[in-house]
Amino acid sequence: MKKLIGAFLVFLPFIAVIVGVNYYADPANILQVGYEQEVAQIMASGQNASNIRNMDDRSLIREYAENTTMTIDTLLLGSSHSMQLTKDIIGDENTFCAGVTGSDLRDCISIWRLMLQSGQSPKRVLLTMDPWMLAEGCLDNRAMTDGYVQFCKENQLPSLASESNWRVKLEKLSQAFSLVYFQSSVVYLQQGLQNTKAPIPTTEFYTETDIRRADGSYGYGAELRNVTDENMYDRVKNYILFKPELMSKFDGISQTLYKQLSLFLDELKQDGREVVLFLSPFNNAYYDHMVTQTDNYVEILSVEPLLRELAQEKQIKVVGSYSPYECGMTQIDFYDGLHCSSESIARFWPDDAFATIEKP
Repeated sequence: MKKLIGAFLVFLPFIAVIVGVNYYADPANILQVGYEQEVAQIMASGQNASNIRNMDDRSLIREYAENTTMTIDTLLLGSSHSMQLTKDIIGDENTFCAGVTGSDLRDCISIWRLMLQSGQSPKRVLLTMDPWMLAEGCLDNRAMTDGYVQFCKENQLPSLASESNWRVKLEKLSQAFSLVYFQSSVVYLQQGLQNTKAPIPTTEFYTETDIRRADGSYGYGAELRNVTDENMYDRVKNYILFKPELMSKFDGISQTLYKQLSLFLDELKQDGREVVLFLSPFNNAYYDHMVTQTDNYVEILSVEPLLRELAQEKQIKVVGSYSPYECGMTQIDFYDGLHCSSESIARFWPDDAFATIEKP
């Protein structure tokens, strides 16, 4: 026992150095608190937040809901695909996109209820539905589930989440002791990046860095935005050769999630609220690959007609399509195999997407 204690005391200074450096540098913003609050406060003030990186979108939305004094008339829910929708595209100055990276249906339900709890009462809701949002194999362990669990209890539905996200918190905490993270932290410090990591308020629509705007929309940095036909093909080729994680994990359409979506749409439509579904298109080259395959791409693409059938039943409008050809898009309208630009969405977005928005 004494030998074990002695060995621990010998290594204790090294452990302390690793933890100290990782916490101080924290290149991925996962150990220190307050980063998302800074971004949220900038957005709540009506400015855009540039120079952002490695942000916890879910923490950001929680902070924004607490900090904003804006009255949200049109609320956008969904994944990173929803974050290319701006207030100018929607046509309502009081639009806010509460999209989060890797969102699943549980996020959307939880964020919706969070906004209601914060005093918001949107007149319109747009729900961006990715195919994998109906697959249990694609559920994200980062998802916000508090509001979702309550939703399931109220509707006497089986819940696909525990009420605790301790595993995610433990994974984050473990990075404090990680040698790999320590190596990244040392490089980060050597380059002096810890002094330039704070978010910067701006009124610019695009900057050299990633930006989250006051309306919740997201602008990618110049490196990702400035794409040519040639390097776009290289980006898409990687999607074809190495199947994206969400595509690989797609294990079929879950009847449980489908039922939950149906009841969630009913909840959104209460009090005469107008609801729209948005289907974000895939890159042309990647879509061409998907339609020629016989594996789970067939079922992934079968989600669209299912959603259209459900929307028709609920009398909900559908905007967009997983097919880029239906949206009149070309490969250069995309940043990669899955994400199209705000400018390309604006071209096919109908003026009457929301009938209750008065056009000038």
